Amino acid sequence: MKSESVVVSKRGYIVLPAQIRREMNIKPGSRVLIHRENDRLTLETVESFTHKLEGLTQHTIGDTPEKVDAFIDSERKDRTDD
Repeated sequence: MKSESVVVSKRGYIVLPAQIRREMNIKPGSRVLIHRENDRLTLETVESFTHKLEGLTQHTIGDTPEKVDAFIDSERKDRTDD
């Protein structure tokens, strides 16, 4: 893990170093997630997070649009049956 020191401005802004932005393909308007755990903050690109979710859901929901649609239809049916 690379570490960089940055300064927080009076307004709470943090400037990400250019090299990190390039390496992580972070451009103006890119969205990032900030995670807080005790006294630790981590940033994660939204794309990275959605890829993780995609990997987690492939086995339970499906890995094709048809399987995802079938899963959603099944869940909707189960909820209306109650």
